[in-house]
Amino acid sequence: MLAPIDTITPEMIVSLIQAHVPDITAEQPLSADTDLWRAGMDSLSSVSVVVAVEEQYDVEFPDELLTREVFSTAAAIAAAVRTLL
Repeated sequence: MLAPIDTITPEMIVSLIQAHVPDITAEQPLSADTDLWRAGMDSLSSVSVVVAVEEQYDVEFPDELLTREVFSTAAAIAAAVRTLL
């Protein structure tokens, strides 16, 4: 069973990123507001993050949400997921 919308937190997204794209967190720990691109995310790892989030929460990001801004921080990703549920 999926988590209720209001319980999808940035910390859950951080855990997901750490599990699926550990090279992003190799240099520094992530927080909800860490800039993922400055932390080492590139276009390939961003695709891994998109796929991991879509699979975990059974959502599909529409093209208008597949932006660098939406995938800039765990907090922004969590907010986007909540809008899709």
